[in-house]
Amino acid sequence: MIRLQGQYRLTFPVTPGEIEIKGYGNDIESTTSITLITGNRISGRRPKSISFEFFLPGDLDSPLIEVQGYQGPRPWLAGLDRLTGSEALLTIDELDLAWNVIIGSCDGRFRGTNVDWHGSIELPLFVKEEYVSWSNQTQVLSPASVIAKPKAARPNTSGKKAKKSSSNSLVSPAFQTIQQQRERIDRKLASVNRAIGT
Repeated sequence: MIRLQGQYRLTFPVTPGEIEIKGYGNDIESTTSITLITGNRISGRRPKSISFEFFLPGDLDSPLIEVQGYQGPRPWLAGLDRLTGSEALLTIDELDLAWNVIIGSCDGRFRGTNVDWHGSIELPLFVKEEYVSWSNQTQVLSPASVIAKPKAARPNTSGKKAKKSSSNSLVSPAFQTIQQQRERIDRKLASVNRAIGT
């Protein structure tokens, strides 16, 4: 049994005998035919689309109809028109297959004394363009934090004396002057604010 489930659910009333899967194998387009009765599995190719021929019985008492509540070819085709152009989940019970596909239009015509509708449909696989990558490593998810622990200085056993640095501060002199200017500006603004009364 083949179903399309999107905004609406649509089941093909008669399971087709064979489906074709078009795909790529070694970058060459190929077609794999699968007979649903034997339950063959899909070969290891990169699938691109799935297609099959189907018919909709015009006689509502036909023994071939597998779906309860089937109302005939015209209401069924109207249901397919509602799904056209949207994404739907295609399920094929015989192959344990479930793919997201894009519903396109189908080709076919009415034939026979019971006015059966014979058609074919090709459903390309729906592939999302956006890829979400994630990692469970904490180094990737959060920035690395450096924890420096103070250690006791090792005693000088070489007998040499260390050169004395000109400044005991770790902050560069240019940064110190900028910081002093900022402090002066803040003091002036505070005195002006006090004089104004704000």
